[in-house]
This record gives sequence, C-alpha cells and structure tokens, in this order.
Amino acid sequence: MKKNVLFSVLSLLLLFVNQTQAQQLHYLEPYELISRQLIKTTHTEKFATVQVQDFQGRIKPISTLSLELIRKIHGKSSFSYIDKENKKQQLTPTQIFLGMQYKPDSWQLIEFIKIEKKAINELKELIAINTLGYTSASQFFDFQGNYKLESLVNKAYAKAPGKRSVFDKDIIKIDERINIIWGIFNGQFLKIFPKKNDASLKWYAPTDKEVTFHEDDHLFYSKIIPTYFTNLTIGIKNGDWQKADETIELIKSFQKNNGTTVIVSETKVNLEIWLNNNPIFLWCLIGYSCLGIVLILLSFVAIFKPNNNPLKKIIDCALFLIFILFILQGLGIMLRWYVSGHAPWSNGYEASIFIAWIGMLAGFIFYKKSSFAPAASSILAICLIGIAHGSLMNPEITNLVPVLKSYWLLIHVAIITGSYGFLALGSLLSLISLLLMCINTFSDRTETENTIKKLTNINQITSTIGLYMLTIGTFLGGIWANESWGRYWGWDPKETWALISIIIYSFVLHIRIMIPKNYIYIYNVCSLFALGSLIMTFFGVNYYLSGLHSYAKGDPFPIPYWIYIIIPVACIISIIPLIKKKKKYYKKSRLQLLITGNTRNT
Repeated sequence: MKKNVLFSVLSLLLLFVNQTQAQQLHYLEPYELISRQLIKTTHTEKFATVQVQDFQGRIKPISTLSLELIRKIHGKSSFSYIDKENKKQQLTPTQIFLGMQYKPDSWQLIEFIKIEKKAINELKELIAINTLGYTSASQFFDFQGNYKLESLVNKAYAKAPGKRSVFDKDIIKIDERINIIWGIFNGQFLKIFPKKNDASLKWYAPTDKEVTFHEDDHLFYSKIIPTYFTNLTIGIKNGDWQKADETIELIKSFQKNNGTTVIVSETKVNLEIWLNNNPIFLWCLIGYSCLGIVLILLSFVAIFKPNNNPLKKIIDCALFLIFILFILQGLGIMLRWYVSGHAPWSNGYEASIFIAWIGMLAGFIFYKKSSFAPAASSILAICLIGIAHGSLMNPEITNLVPVLKSYWLLIHVAIITGSYGFLALGSLLSLISLLLMCINTFSDRTETENTIKKLTNINQITSTIGLYMLTIGTFLGGIWANESWGRYWGWDPKETWALISIIIYSFVLHIRIMIPKNYIYIYNVCSLFALGSLIMTFFGVNYYLSGLHSYAKGDPFPIPYWIYIIIPVACIISIIPLIKKKKKYYKKSRLQLLITGNTRNT
C-alpha cells in the first residue's frame, strides 16, 4: 500500500475518532454501536431511491451501490446482529451504507469485514478475527496509526499476477475492502450532485473540493449533507423522520434540475431496486435444482414403467412448473435489459444466465419427444446459473465498454452464445444416453434401446442447430471485428477456439457417415467430450487466456476441483457400455460353437 494512502487513512482516523471517544465506544456491545446510528427502514427505502454515479460513470440508485459495496466488504447482502433482547436482527445494505457515513466511529468497531478462510490462520496473529471469520476496521491499525497489513500488501502487489499465491490474492482482496470502507467513511462514493451544463456529465461527492457550482447550487452542495445528518439525529432521538425525508426530496429535486441529460427515470429506478430485492435468477436456480433433478429421476423410472399413467401426470406437472421458471427467468433477463439499457449478455454473468435460458428453450422445443430434453436443460441451467452466482463472476450491471457499444452486440453475441445452449444440451443428452447404455449393459431392455435412439436423434438436431448458429455467429463476429479493429480475423484466442469448436462439432455430426457401424455409441461418446471445447471457448478463453475477448487478461484462476472428478467419471461412463459389446460377442461365439458341434455330431 502506498504511503500517501496510509497517510490519508490515518488522517481519516484522526478526523472521525478522537482518542477519548474511541475508548468510550470500545466498551459498547455490537447492538449498542448499531442502535446509536440505527436509521429507520422506511427512511432508508427513500434514501435508496436517490441516484448516484459510480466510478465507472453509471447512474444508478443508491440501493444498487449499497448492495454492491456491502457484498464486497461483508460477503453477504445484509448484516445480522443480536439485539438487546437476544433476538436476531438484520440491517439492509442501504442502512449499513448510510450508517457508515453518518456514524463511521461505530462501524470502525463493528466486526463485519469478511476474512477468507484460508487467510485466517496467517492473520490471526496480527488482527482479532471472530469465530465467523469477520473482523472490524479498527483491527487493521495499531495505536500509532500504522497499517498492519502494509508489508503483506506490498509483497503481494510486487509479484506478477500469475505468481501470486492464494494468500497473496486474499490479502489483496482484504486490502481492497479496507480501501472501500474508508472511501465510504469519508463520503467518496456519495456522488449524488450533478453540475448543470457540465460537458463531462460527472457527478460529485461532498468531499470533492475542486468542483465549483453556481452560487445557489454551491450553497446547497456544501450545506445539504451536514443538514441531512442533523435531521437523521433528530429522527433517531425523537422518532420524527419528516425533516430527513424532506431533505431526500430536496436532493432529488437538485438532481432533476442539474442532471436532466443523464438522470434515470423513476420507473427504471424502482425496477432496479425491485431486482435488487428480488433475486430472480437465484429463485430459478433453486427451482431448477429441485424440479430438474426430480424430472430426470422420473424420466429414468418412466423407461421401466412406460404405461404408468400417474407417473406421466407427475412428469407433466414437473414440466409445467419448470416452464413457469423458464418464463420467470426470461422476464428477469428482459428486466435486466431494460434497467441496464443494453443487451444483457455483455459480461460473463449475463452470458451464463442467457445461455442457461437458451438451453431451457432448446429443451422445451423437444419436450414432446422426450422428457429427458427439458430435464437435461434444467441440469445445464443449474450448472450455468450456479457458476454465475459463484465467486468467479460479478453480477453488477455496468456500462458498456466502447467496443461493445454497437448493434453487433445484439446480433453477434446473441447468436454465438445462444449456440452454446443448443450444443451444451446435445452433450448432456449424450451423457444421459451413455448412462442408459450402462444400465442396458446389465439389464437389456427394448424400451431403453428405443430411448437411446430417440435421445441420439434429438442430440443430432440440437447440435446441428447449435453448429449452424456457432458458424454464423463466428462469421458475423469477423464482420464486427473488421469494423472495430480493422481486420476480419486475427487469431485471437476466442476466435481460434470458436473455430476449433466448429471443427470438433462438425466432426461429431459426421460420425454417422464416417463410422456407420455402432455409430450411436461412438457419436454419444464424442458428443459428450466435445463439450470440453465449448467450456474452453466460453470459460477458458475468458478467464485463463489473454486476448481482446478476455475478462481476466490472462490472470490465472484456480482450476475447480470438480473438474478432476468429472473427467474420470465421464471416462468410466463411456467405457462401461463396451462391456455389453463384449458380452454379445461372447454369446455369439458360444452359440456358433454349439451350432458347429451339433452339425459335426449329426
């Protein structure tokens, strides 16, 4: 950490907490620290609608900013504590964000900063960490104001990104959290003041000293936040929040008058807040997990009980519920599209959600032919939405980078990411076919053979559609590349792996012609492992390789442990059906010997 940053942090400490007050607050219980700055929920809901400009220039409600910052600091969307009556209570992100600026001295002592599990053992000698893995901001500085992690942070940043250990990365994350906290304490994130006729369209925070407003506006800018904090004190002490509410309306009027060119409509603000409070995609993940697993199990049972009418009704009911989730997910994508102002597949999180939805669409197209199709789509959705909500991807809505501000985002990216949904569904259907072949190895049934053939046909159709989309999308990407970068093809990792995927799936779809004998088994094996090219094209290139399409710029992420389990399991599933072939050969040879022996005897 740079020295000037340390000095600024130290100055903030001196500014907000004098030694006497710090000693007094230090003896308070967590609920007492919270109660002295606990702002009424009905008021924070109004404060949440105030618009703010983030450091990337996006205008959004404070509700969104609060949620993003608290997730980074605390690792959760809310903060729980035990009150005086020993009952569990929760603070919303907006309550925390506003409270940290209103009474930063309390939040310096509250244990709400997340510490990664692997870093706890290394840091517990330096800072006090509670049993849940959280600590307070005050723990990072000694009595002389020295930053305890300074040497560790300097060592971590001195290393090349590819050579940083897990601990180094954890230290960098913790250091970022501390910087965010101090930025909130001193009001740096509260960019709620637009300047009239400002060509840069920049909004300003109360701490920005270089800005000069017009006379009346400057008076408002300099006095409104201290006045607002005074009104918050009145509300907390007397329960009268009228003046604080009126201050919010004054700030919103100031924004409407000065920021007319960029201010967001009230409808869009309310919808974004609704999305913040209602995690649609997380609901879909839970629903797909429950119903998808049930549907795929019922589909296996239906093979052995084909004439069971109650079972068919249960399958139809599960399909209907999954279809409702599919509609809900589509509405969530449309709402995100409206709120963000651009097509919702501009980053890894959005693309994963969109591919999951396209995969579900592909499954429902073929649901009449087999219930395995929507069941496999549900499993695909579980994987993709689960990854999207993991730690690898950022769910924040952001402004588009300049190169993506093109109508080609709507065309090229939609087609090429949509192709992943169809191709991935085909690969999952091949996995189900191979599992059925494994079952048939030990229990030879005509119904199972028919289901395998049916799934293989669906697989071929979905893979053909996906291959057409992937090929067309790649050609359209070349046209966009020529418009943006002045060349159609540059062997960028993304371009290269898209071409590799096209070649691999072209080979898979021509197996029927090249290897007609036993092609169903060979096709399903190849289709299953062809999924690896898609995973590399979508995830590997974006997060492991450096290129024009990369999100991580080549900084390596640890390979998930489940990869080392999935690959051997897939190999075993692919090998087991060969046992059946050997059994048949053995029976056939034995039969021939018997026939030959009988002929000789005759």
